[in-house]
Amino acid sequence: MLRALQPAVPYALLMQYRLYCLDAVTQLIVSATDLVARDDLDALKKAERLCEAHAIEIWQGARRVARVKKDNAPLNSEDRISL
Repeated sequence: MLRALQPAVPYALLMQYRLYCLDAVTQLIVSATDLVARDDLDALKKAERLCEAHAIEIWQGARRVARVKKDNAPLNSEDRISL
């Protein structure tokens, strides 16, 4: 039995993102990684897998796409920078 294959997304349609893994206490950058993703949600899913032990920020150029605390804890008014 043959299964239909999902069509591959042409590289030209993918978007570039930058992932920053942050120290949960100091909020300093621990590491930075370039990501290629279909959209913001895809970038967020990839970032969460790559940076499980840290808070993360995802940027696309000058636009901050997302900020997620370690273990996906909710952001609150005490956070230095929140969405």
